[in-house]
Amino acid sequence: MLREGQVRIPSGCAISGIFARDGKKITGRNIIKSISVMHDRSNGLGGGFAGYGIYPEYKDLYAFHIFYDTSEAKDKCEAFLEQHFDIVNLSKIPTRKHPNITKEP
Repeated sequence: MLREGQVRIPSGCAISGIFARDGKKITGRNIIKSISVMHDRSNGLGGGFAGYGIYPEYKDLYAFHIFYDTSEAKDKCEAFLEQHFDIVNLSKIPTRKHPNITKEP
């Protein structure tokens, strides 16, 4: 039997949530701190975010934030999305390099 760390279990994750009851903007400091323990999970997939209310102009729609490892993966994924979804806005997510993040998509 393989032990934890010897096998990747895609569903091996945890959940953390935060919201502002008053509807005012909040910093990401507390949610980042809460998911930092998921950085090195046994499935090797790292931690991530799901956001609600970050695009108020698209409040009745879904937002997909997708990162690709290869151009081929990007082409295949976008072809699938075009076939199965009505895309309202397609744009790049602004990013900046951080010295502690390596091997980013």
